[in-house]
Amino acid sequence: MTTQQAHSRFIRTPLARAIPRAIQYGLLASCLVALPATALAQQTEGQSAATQQRYSIEAGQLDTALNRFAVSAGIEIAFDATLTAGKQTAGLQGSYGVNEGLKRLLAGTGLEPVRSAEGSYRLEERAADVELSLMEVTGSRFSSQALPVTYFGGQVATGGRLGLLGNMDIMDAPFNITSYTSELIESQQARSIADLTDNDPSIQISTRGRGTNTGGDTFHIRGFDLFNSDISLNGLYGVMPLNTISMETVERVEIIKGPNTLLGGVSPSGRVGGAINIVPKRASDTPLTKISAVYQSDSQLGTHIDTGRRFGEANQLGVRFNGVFREGDTTVDGQSSTLSVASLGLDYQEDNYRLSADLGYQKDRTDAGSGFGSGLQLRQGVEVPSAPDASKQTAQSWEEIENEDTYAALQGEYDLSPNWTLYGGLGGRNNTRYNLRTNHALIDASSPLASFPVYYPDYVDTRSATSGIRGLFTTGDITHNFNINVSKLREEGGYLYEDSDISLSNLHNVGVIGFPNQFELSRDIPKSFERELTSIAAANVIGLLDDQLLVTLGARHQNVRIENFDTESGNRTSLYDESAIAPAIGITIKPSDNISIYGNYIEGLDLGYTAPATAENAGETFAPSKTQQIEAGIKLDRGDFGGSVSAFEIRQPSTITLPGSTDGAFISTQDGEQRNRGVEINVFGQPTSTLKLLGGIAYLQPTLTETQDGVNDGNQAPGTSRWLGNVSVEWDAPIPGLTLNSRVVSSSSQYIDASNTLEIPGWTRWDIGAGYQFDDQPIIVRANVNNLLDKDYWESAGGSGGRLRLSEPRSVVLSATMEF
Repeated sequence: MTTQQAHSRFIRTPLARAIPRAIQYGLLASCLVALPATALAQQTEGQSAATQQRYSIEAGQLDTALNRFAVSAGIEIAFDATLTAGKQTAGLQGSYGVNEGLKRLLAGTGLEPVRSAEGSYRLEERAADVELSLMEVTGSRFSSQALPVTYFGGQVATGGRLGLLGNMDIMDAPFNITSYTSELIESQQARSIADLTDNDPSIQISTRGRGTNTGGDTFHIRGFDLFNSDISLNGLYGVMPLNTISMETVERVEIIKGPNTLLGGVSPSGRVGGAINIVPKRASDTPLTKISAVYQSDSQLGTHIDTGRRFGEANQLGVRFNGVFREGDTTVDGQSSTLSVASLGLDYQEDNYRLSADLGYQKDRTDAGSGFGSGLQLRQGVEVPSAPDASKQTAQSWEEIENEDTYAALQGEYDLSPNWTLYGGLGGRNNTRYNLRTNHALIDASSPLASFPVYYPDYVDTRSATSGIRGLFTTGDITHNFNINVSKLREEGGYLYEDSDISLSNLHNVGVIGFPNQFELSRDIPKSFERELTSIAAANVIGLLDDQLLVTLGARHQNVRIENFDTESGNRTSLYDESAIAPAIGITIKPSDNISIYGNYIEGLDLGYTAPATAENAGETFAPSKTQQIEAGIKLDRGDFGGSVSAFEIRQPSTITLPGSTDGAFISTQDGEQRNRGVEINVFGQPTSTLKLLGGIAYLQPTLTETQDGVNDGNQAPGTSRWLGNVSVEWDAPIPGLTLNSRVVSSSSQYIDASNTLEIPGWTRWDIGAGYQFDDQPIIVRANVNNLLDKDYWESAGGSGGRLRLSEPRSVVLSATMEF
């Protein structure tokens, strides 16, 4: 070894040692908080209001639903009939305490419950904004940690976090945002964010890191890649697990489409197509303990415990623990996987400050886990073959892919006054990936398959911090939501790359390859890069005409410093240290209560493309560049059903793959510009009392421009479909407690190469599911079948070397959840 720093998969940093220990204490704490509610009944005054009871109240007229709720709960609710006239509710299904159940029943109605000392309730309209004098607040301040309420139907929320701008209502935001809820996650039994984003027509999945394909989650948002490593936790980058994210720990998945450097700063990988933010689970006022037993085909068994409690005279302290373990064979012959997850969410709330902490550990391992799920490369002149049987084993039995993540985050905010709040957060993640796999390339039209083993372990350690101040004030009749923010992210990573001799076989009958004994599997992993991203940003949301016109102005000064190192000698091979300013402007016009028209110009900054380890020019880094977006759209909110139409143009330098100096080698480089123009239509909500609808359609023109010598000008960018569509329907059957759901996901064809000579066909997949809530027991059973017709298809193309990635075969997920 040189004097260069190295990272061993057997060495645990202080953070890696501390977090599992903290989780062990969290397990102990969760056992304590999971004690029967009767044992804690006398700790808090008014605990009877939080005692859970099961409700089955259908969506419909609010006054009718309130009467049913009052009878079921054994309480009195007083209200003026004019307050509820014409208003609808999404209903209430499941077990809740009185307080939380009543709040959920009233979600989106503009009404709130007020409890008297005697235990009865009355309804009042939420306090309207009050205009105050210069430099005073004009509306009620809300915590950035408070969740926007769910929309009618419960599948999406009425707003989401816009980074620097904080939580915003979807009708106020000058961007296209969607926030998916835990209710949707549970109904569809989503295993990863990739499974969940199959509901969004703006997002195409390049790779899936859960299930049978183990290359990690990669999302194609508006035609540009976003890696799982770019996902934030409550707006803080560099915290969440690197490969995939266990959905059992997630309360909300918030998605912003388009470049967003102003909102969150440059992401760890510098991706510009959009942003994904995770809102972790928190304890509610209602005590919760849920235990689930899970079966996944072929023979995976698992369990999930989710428990939460609040403590203190005013429920100041919240504790929420989630633990997951699954193990067994997958739907691919000869393949098995194991998943272990533990997460602990803590929060403490007082009148003038709020604190939260998240500690987590996740380890996932797949044996015989790559094959064509990780990609099939086509050599020059070879036509695209038909997709082989996705359930057939194409990986060697000795292949292993293992990801281990430990992470922690601490966030808080302090009210300097009713109008001004200081906030901040810091966090970090340690990830080590052990990757022993086989790469495949089709080298001849008669189907000879070249396979060669690869040992490719890597690590990434990340630390990030952010802080700022926000305030709400007026100047005359104009309101200002002002925010200034600073952020910093440091990342160190490294990798090893070894390969072995090529073996020849056939695409539909992959040959057996002996274990490559020359690989030094226990070697330390040398450092290959360091990144430091620092920024300062300011933004102001200006409200005019009684907030019927909102103007968002802001800019972020971003500094990017990247050092690359030779993995053999440890010497620095390149240094980039430059700054840029990314401005943004957004406008929202609300001509009526249920319509808003918006537009934006916003820029994104990437970190500069780095050629992958498998390329002939591995490690070559290109200078960071700017991406510009212009977008306009209209949004509709009918109260129970909503949607949006958006049109946009994004320009970014493009990345292409060229033939290398030898047969089978390739060079990954930047050439010209990619211009994506598109239109998106999204719908969501519950248009009838028994039917929920979610999905949409997107049309994209991903065009290459300004390519070298104009050779590929006007061609379609590789790995990107022109048409994407999906629709998810959930139906409450006439049988009480029974819910049926179905989803169709469709993608048009994609080109593999920039010259548009190779193309994979389009495909359509059909998923179905059902859930049943027992009437006399707090038990829910669910069944979901993904890829019902068991279609074999190439799901995506592009990426390093223009790889084809095989679909997942039909799979079944069964679960039974009991709530205490």
